[in-house]
Amino acid sequence: MRGLIVILILCVFIQPAYAVLKKCVDDQGKFHYYDNMLPSECKDKATVEMNKQGVVINRVEASMPQSTEEDKSEQHIEAQRLADEQNQDTVLLNVYTSAEEIDLALERNLHPVELAIIGIEKRLVIAKVRFDKLQKQANEAERSGSANLASIRKDISPAQREVTNLHKELLDTQERMERIKAKFTADKQRFLVLVEKKNE
Repeated sequence: MRGLIVILILCVFIQPAYAVLKKCVDDQGKFHYYDNMLPSECKDKATVEMNKQGVVINRVEASMPQSTEEDKSEQHIEAQRLADEQNQDTVLLNVYTSAEEIDLALERNLHPVELAIIGIEKRLVIAKVRFDKLQKQANEAERSGSANLASIRKDISPAQREVTNLHKELLDTQERMERIKAKFTADKQRFLVLVEKKNE
């Protein structure tokens, strides 16, 4: 029994000799020492474990933050973008042999759109003349108290709608022409960059 008591006393006094002291460095370069309670400054930081004599007995590397689903999604989108860009570059180099060919392709694509714009503009002029004429007739009929006023007003509504629709169609077609120009301009610039890289 006495021997058991002696062993217990020795364990109590010897244990601190083997206690582990831990040290970390925060983001500001300041050292933090602790035994059991992890300071908030040491969270996810590299830690050095030392014995009472200051001898390093273990190193724990900083934990790397795990990729979130959002990070993975962004990485996937970026990878897809790079793959699409590479495919577009391959198509450019396979379709065209010079910048002049891109200029010719631009002209071919613009020609039908330019013709469409000319056609819409002509129809718009005719529609505006018709609308203005009906509007003038309606004003005269209203001043004179003509019985034709109701019939004229009935024709004004579709004439006005035609002017509005043709105006919108003209704007849409003009925007389409600008998009075509922008696309071929970007293709030409990219083609020149790719050719320059290829020749390096």
